Amino acid sequence: MGIVDSLKGTLGFGAKVPKAEEVQKERMRLSMKEEQTIPELRKLKDTWKKLYEEGKDKDKYEQRALLRQMKRIESDIAKKDLELAKIDLGIHALDKMDSILSKGKEIFKGEFWSTIEGTLTSEKLMDIMVDENFNEKRVLAKLGEIGNISDKHVLDAIDQLPDEEVEEVWGREIATEELDEILDTKIEGKKRSLEIERF
Repeated sequence: MGIVDSLKGTLGFGAKVPKAEEVQKERMRLSMKEEQTIPELRKLKDTWKKLYEEGKDKDKYEQRALLRQMKRIESDIAKKDLELAKIDLGIHALDKMDSILSKGKEIFKGEFWSTIEGTLTSEKLMDIMVDENFNEKRVLAKLGEIGNISDKHVLDAIDQLPDEEVEEVWGREIATEELDEILDTKIEGKKRSLEIERF
């Protein structure tokens, strides 16, 4: 199951493009779920640590029994971790969706927005957001294409939006030492994604 399907499963929208209130409600639901999952995860990790400490002074047979319990807990921790990652991704997607929808309404005024809303589903919007790497400017440009909008004022308005990718790299002052760390992190990330692709 890919990232998009995983997101669609996490977010509880129907077919239609969600209204701002629905996005907010969904965000609250996920935030509550996150607040509930974090202590559960902490508890599992604490239990695992206790078993580990307990096993230090035991004989091999008792250690084996503890190890079985620890393995079960490790599997539960992995599931909770994954659940939390999905929730985080969902919250991030909702924040972006909220921003995209409000900017979209502002830029594609009136009938332009109605045209887009008429042809767009929440699933299609999610697909576009993921395809365009959650870049608002590119998502809005795509929405313009979907609505067959060639109005110069609208296209100029999209073009005037800040470029997130440029902002991300040059939007703040960074010390030279920090650049080394940033580069190391990027390289580590690339190595990891290459390893994942190999499997």
